[in-house]
Amino acid sequence: MTSLVLGLDLGGSSSKWHVRRGLEVLGAGAGPPVTATLLATEAGRVNLRALREALPAGIGAVWAGLPGFGASRPDAADLLAQLAEGLGLGPGRVHLESDLDLAFRAHLRPGEGVLVYAGTGSVAYHVAAGGQVRRAGGHGFHIDDDGAGYALGRAALRWLTGQLDRGDTPGGSLALEVQAVTGGLDWDALRRFTYAQPGAAAVARLAPAVGRAADAGDAVACGILRDAAEALAALAVTVQRRLPAAVPVVATGGALRVSPLFGAELRRACPGVVMQQRDHAAAAAWSAAHLLESRRLDPLPPGFTPGS
Repeated sequence: MTSLVLGLDLGGSSSKWHVRRGLEVLGAGAGPPVTATLLATEAGRVNLRALREALPAGIGAVWAGLPGFGASRPDAADLLAQLAEGLGLGPGRVHLESDLDLAFRAHLRPGEGVLVYAGTGSVAYHVAAGGQVRRAGGHGFHIDDDGAGYALGRAALRWLTGQLDRGDTPGGSLALEVQAVTGGLDWDALRRFTYAQPGAAAVARLAPAVGRAADAGDAVACGILRDAAEALAALAVTVQRRLPAAVPVVATGGALRVSPLFGAELRRACPGVVMQQRDHAAAAAWSAAHLLESRRLDPLPPGFTPGS
């Protein structure tokens, strides 16, 4: 029987998975966040175990995109081993690359264009025909991630806390949408929500609230989307200026799904941009299948199941 293959698009807010056998899709879903930083923590290992429990038995090969990963990292081999162990597989059955390389290949061929990705974080990314990478942004929420889901949530929190600092009562659609997520608009409620977990995931959860408020006509939310679009366009320009010739810009990522107004603002700020949403986990599963077929991954022993 043909082995099952697993594609993983791991992320800072959630991790997408896609399982197939040949041409048959056996399942897809999402699990808790897993990043290179999280893998070094007990919380990350717990998340990885939870992700594994959601998967069917009999996985023979895995292709995974991991935020923060790079082959040049001194701990690259350790990260691969941790991921493989967490999935109950040997390292020889897992191919690991950065989530950005996975995303680029899902949308573009080397040399074809610049990918602007806005998920929890943001980056503009180009892979040349020879494999050289040019990028702008993507340095993590402590440094940038402007225009991404984290930045949308942060902008909403900044506006709300500014209202509180002035002694005003936050009102309007944005305040109501945020309150529905955080459970309150006072500083205690906002603080509990924001700092309840490490990293950017909690704040990024507010991005859809910003989108819904913008759809309702909230001026503050619309301004947040406009600023975010301009930040993403600036990332694309930064990469374009380092290339020998102009190439198309493709934009993707979950943050762009929060409202059609976000895409409209990005088209205004970055004329000619192509908005494109593709399943990166499905692309990873196809890559895993090709690896298994070419025997570049260890063959699956008879009767193998994850954890054996």
